[in-house]
Amino acid sequence: MNALSYLMSGGPVMYILLPMSVVAISVGFERLFVLRQEKIHTERVLAVLRQNVKEKLDPKAVLAMVKESYISDSFIVNKILKLFVESELEGENLEYLIEAEAVLEEKKLKERMWILDTAITMAPLLGLLGTIIGIVASFHVMSVSGLGKPTQITGGVAEALIATATGLVIAIVSLGFYNFLYKWITGIKSSLESAARLITILHKPIRDAYRQAPEMAEARTSATLSRGTNVANRAEGSTSTA
Repeated sequence: MNALSYLMSGGPVMYILLPMSVVAISVGFERLFVLRQEKIHTERVLAVLRQNVKEKLDPKAVLAMVKESYISDSFIVNKILKLFVESELEGENLEYLIEAEAVLEEKKLKERMWILDTAITMAPLLGLLGTIIGIVASFHVMSVSGLGKPTQITGGVAEALIATATGLVIAIVSLGFYNFLYKWITGIKSSLESAARLITILHKPIRDAYRQAPEMAEARTSATLSRGTNVANRAEGSTSTA
């Protein structure tokens, strides 16, 4: 008997528990990879900002940071930085804009975390349901044939224990992923808040480096054309729908 056949002997709830385990582990590793990349990049940008606050401003480092925000806007801090340099706001309005964008983007850090939370809660309950089904089956055998078929009776108990153990294992693994990832999310949020404040402090030199660099002119033009194309596509879509 292979491992899959052994697990499937845990009863009908295993048809739910096994796919749930695959989904939970897949989401855990996917979030681990995404959040690790986000954490590394956010800390890198934060280190550049802190260095330019504490020491003499390094225009090359600032410009490289801004250029990277145009190359890859998949990271939250890049989106905040890109929105900042393209905005004309000053003072409190600028600070409110950065904070609003940071709060909006922070929601993406928790994407699919509800799947792990659901697995933590549901897996033990399904295991308990499998336990009940197995015990009921054992009592049914006892009521029909008495104690003359111990193999069938113990088979029902084994079915109950396999389902319970599987549910607990899924919940434990999901809980480990959830707590570890949530700690990372908290750290990334703190880094984003710090980066947003430092961007506000350094708003003038960052914008000067952005606007004075010849190589950023093409990026600005591309961004403008991209926004114009998106607006035109939405307008065309609205017209065709109407």
